[in-house]
Amino acid sequence: MALFLASGGKCGACGSPLLPGWHADHKQAWTHGGPTDVVNGQALCPACNLSKGDRSMGWTGPSLRGWQREALDAYLGSNSGDFLTVATPGAGKTTFALRVAHELLTAGVITRVIVVVPTEHLKVQWADNAHKCGIALDPSTKNADGLENPSDYKGAVLTYAQVASTPDLHRLGCGQRPTLVILDEIHHAGDEKAWGAAVQTAFGPARRRLAMSGTPFRSDNNPIPFVQYGEDGKSQADYSYGYGRAIRDGVCRQVDFHFYDGEMKWQGSDHVTSSANLSAELQRSDASAALETALDPGTGWMRKLLGHADNALRQLRTEVPKAGGLVIAYRGSQARAYAQMLFEITGERPTVVLSEDGPEANAGIEAFAQSTARWLVAVRMVSEGVDVPRLAVGVYATQTKTEMFFRQAVGRFVRRKKDEEHPALIFAPAIAPLRVLAAQVEKEIQHELKLEEEEFEKEQGEESNGQQTFELFARIPIAASEPTFDRAIHGGEEYTPEEHEYAQRILQQYSFPSSALPSLRQMVREQLGVPQARVTIETPAPAKDANAGTPAFRLRKLKRDEVSRLARRISIVAGLEHAVVQGRINEAMGVRKRADASIKQLETGAAFAHRWLKEIT
Repeated sequence: MALFLASGGKCGACGSPLLPGWHADHKQAWTHGGPTDVVNGQALCPACNLSKGDRSMGWTGPSLRGWQREALDAYLGSNSGDFLTVATPGAGKTTFALRVAHELLTAGVITRVIVVVPTEHLKVQWADNAHKCGIALDPSTKNADGLENPSDYKGAVLTYAQVASTPDLHRLGCGQRPTLVILDEIHHAGDEKAWGAAVQTAFGPARRRLAMSGTPFRSDNNPIPFVQYGEDGKSQADYSYGYGRAIRDGVCRQVDFHFYDGEMKWQGSDHVTSSANLSAELQRSDASAALETALDPGTGWMRKLLGHADNALRQLRTEVPKAGGLVIAYRGSQARAYAQMLFEITGERPTVVLSEDGPEANAGIEAFAQSTARWLVAVRMVSEGVDVPRLAVGVYATQTKTEMFFRQAVGRFVRRKKDEEHPALIFAPAIAPLRVLAAQVEKEIQHELKLEEEEFEKEQGEESNGQQTFELFARIPIAASEPTFDRAIHGGEEYTPEEHEYAQRILQQYSFPSSALPSLRQMVREQLGVPQARVTIETPAPAKDANAGTPAFRLRKLKRDEVSRLARRISIVAGLEHAVVQGRINEAMGVRKRADASIKQLETGAAFAHRWLKEIT
């Protein structure tokens, strides 16, 4: 407020009036010794602040969004060893964290960066993003290899399971060099009791720790180290950025939830046959049984739902040709069955990713992200953190119904690309717990959009903390009726099947883009006089060379593969044992084993092998 008053309510750079959401920033950059103090502050409009020149400070990553700069200022101003950022999935937590790392490296506060992630695939994704920001991280290091090679990397990317298996090794690394530890989706440190203790042991000596999550979490089972909790047992963030505000800022796109109903019939463990509609208010066990029946490939309900989802994707691809769809399945057997259904519907074989597939799963996700293929079918692992920006249509076909998982799943579809106006579409069974979760997400949007119209001082909405998950009971799915459209939830309002179908007909008749559907539904409601069903659920650029665009971990693998290939050829041509050839190449590189060689040493070894091969051929 002092900066606003001192500037006379005008931007300190361009002189334009300061509107709600104006930025406060350092006059002299923090990285250049400028203190975080009001005397070194200035009030700026967002456009001037965001154009001040990241590149001049050696930052090679993306320009920061408003919330990322705000969070960065909060972090730098806190001067704390521990900091928790909760930002909605799809908002750009990775870029924010890497900018923090860049600032601390530039200022000499740290010399090493360690990132801890839930899955193997995210290791490569983080390393690729870090490379774009000028920070070389090794995603391939294993505990048996020891610590990362400091001549090639500024640090490494590890999984929580990897840390838990040898915490003392990573404690040693933090003790040897001043380290920033980025704990991505830190709630996973509570997945196993031993994991939290291992994270505490491994990273207690770290100079700084930055924890991140996509949504607030609780400490019901295993308290997570380096996190503060409130009296309600919920994590207390140092900076929060919710989905509603992300919609308001244009960072994320809205979601159109399409819920489908149907009558389910199943036999319980007592051999009694029961039936119920998905949309009915059911006891917990019956709701779980009805959902299991709907998701069972043998009942045929999912085949019809996938057909509806593919129709929506096909229509969207007339406007966004690379748009893709994701089916989140509960079991591997179901994922394979859904993939076969999609193949029969579309004539195109979907990419199937199972969490037990390991490196093959990672390759499948990466290949799908870079392709124009229509459908990806996955079990759980794609629900969190994985970045496939072209995903726009989703099918929620899992029995997992916790708030955190649901929000993370929705987060796979909300990443907004420039000039894209269409909402994400999510198809789901019309079971009450999922409708409640969707309503909570929409409530945040409704709250933020109302603030935009009526308030000018408060910008943060409320978030619901309710969770619901179901137990599995022994039962046999028998049959299911065809899925029928039950309701849509969008922008804080529920729409009936009649309103939705009428709007769809107008959309097709006049060839409107799919992004117009929410507005058409609202217009249909107003013209038909249907009462509103309001939801009330509470650094300098690197020198240019041939390898400048290749991340260090990929370049190192290329060089190792090149040396191996040359060694095999020399062994065949010269008639020497492979071990003898490899020994001479290692001697030329100055190492005992190839795993110890740096990129520079591998280049030396490749050059030596090329000369040797030339001499004998």
